[in-house]
Amino acid sequence: MGNKTLCEWRRHDIPEHLGVLRKIIRKPKFICGKCARSANDADYLCQPLKLKKE
Repeated sequence: MGNKTLCEWRRHDIPEHLGVLRKIIRKPKFICGKCARSANDADYLCQPLKLKKE
């Protein structure tokens, strides 16, 4: 998806790039403080917050 963050994806992007999405959300370590999306790398989110281990 180029330089787009996960937060910028639209509904129609999901089916077209499902393989990429699976890699991004596998074992999430960060959550977006704006839209609550999760990802395994902070670069995929616009306002990343580190998830704490419980």
